[in-house]
Amino acid sequence: MTPRHLFTWKLWFYDAALPLLRRLGPARGDAILGAIGRFLALFQPKLCGKIALSLDRARTALGTDWDGSALAPALLANVPRFLARDYPLDVRDDALALARFDVSGESHLESALAAGRGVVLVGSHLGAHVSGLHWLHRRGMPVRLLVQRPKHLSRTLQVCFDRPESHPQTKFFLRRGLTTGEAADRILRAHAALRDGLAVYLNGDIPWTGPNARPGSLLGLTRPFLSVWADLAVLARSPVVFVTCTHAPAGRFRLNFSAPLNLAPGDEQHAVTTYLAHLESAIAAHPADAVAHLTWPCFGPGTPIMPCERSRSKQF
Repeated sequence: MTPRHLFTWKLWFYDAALPLLRRLGPARGDAILGAIGRFLALFQPKLCGKIALSLDRARTALGTDWDGSALAPALLANVPRFLARDYPLDVRDDALALARFDVSGESHLESALAAGRGVVLVGSHLGAHVSGLHWLHRRGMPVRLLVQRPKHLSRTLQVCFDRPESHPQTKFFLRRGLTTGEAADRILRAHAALRDGLAVYLNGDIPWTGPNARPGSLLGLTRPFLSVWADLAVLARSPVVFVTCTHAPAGRFRLNFSAPLNLAPGDEQHAVTTYLAHLESAIAAHPADAVAHLTWPCFGPGTPIMPCERSRSKQF
């Protein structure tokens, strides 16, 4: 490790602060994360201004009556919670981790899996989305992620990703610069997993230009979104289930699974529209959890459309 790396905020946040906060318990650790967010906001006036503009745009698009003066501090308090990803859940006892979730719609996912046609799980970058993935693995759900391998995760989730098993997760992860052959291999693996009755998870809120994208509107902005999940669902004849996970008080989480959506050929565009409407409803209900959608450049106006994973580092 070079001296330069000793002074990166990620090193201190993920390797020092978060393990310490986890030992304080869910409620106290979560309260401190919120306090850190409110404190750091005092030194980022430009970010506060951008958030105020984003809130105004989103409020108009959704037709809500948000109180911006109260909502902006709450959103900034959630920034450290958002960045903490699933570190607070990195405990040995499965029951302790799972007990921190208030889950609705679990029966939708279970019944869809029981049908044996696989399930296309469509998530987003809202709130505690990585903690939602943590729940899926702790709960023993047969799921594979067709996303870039997330960084800065709990050891628990890293171990799950690297397990030797049929349809190994390491063969599903995406990365920048995939060749055409490698990209086709990922799709074939996802199709095979669905055919064998597994769930395949993708994010549906990724702005994208090029193939496998369809137009949609999110928070008042119209742009193309990566929609390979809809194509997969039609190809494999698998039901689609939307999933959201947001933060709740005292270090808890709200996890929701929608009723299954069955797609026929030609339904792909309608499915994208339905998904984005579902995501907007979740943002309207939990605006302080929309850290990504109200701060990342890829979701804002006046910037080139690029994948979220490439643009978010410019903000955090």
